[in-house]
Amino acid sequence: MKLFFRYAFNTVLALTFVTAMVLLLPGLFGIRPYVVYSGSMEPGIRTGAVVFTKEGSFSPKKGDIITFRIDDTVVTHRVTENRNGICTTKGDANKTADPVSVKESQIIGRVVFSLPYLGYVIHFLRTRIPFTVVVIAACLAVIADLAYTPNKKNNRIAGRN
Repeated sequence: MKLFFRYAFNTVLALTFVTAMVLLLPGLFGIRPYVVYSGSMEPGIRTGAVVFTKEGSFSPKKGDIITFRIDDTVVTHRVTENRNGICTTKGDANKTADPVSVKESQIIGRVVFSLPYLGYVIHFLRTRIPFTVVVIAACLAVIADLAYTPNKKNNRIAGRN
């Protein structure tokens, strides 16, 4: 049973490390993750995915998927037209173009790649951080205690009772 908990503990630790690396490592290259909350880009980019956007100024071409800011909202849509720095965008699942055009100054960057379902994990952690931290800490403490507590057989071998 202790072996099971040791493997479970190590698996959780490895998954946490890999998730942290996937989210943090692209930042070294100017790539920032954004969670997709709507289905406007389906089926290419599904709800709950994380899009990784290469930040910086560029002139988008027709067909580029860009992340941009409109007021306090961050949107990821495809460019359908670019006229003199004013872009018309549209979600792949939408029938019509977005009602508001996007200036190049509003563009955060171009989407480089996306990972499905990771956004659900990020959203859960962002909205429930105090609860999540307590639950994860408690689970790790119990698993570590069960996995790394020596049993009586090992104590007798070492000469302790």
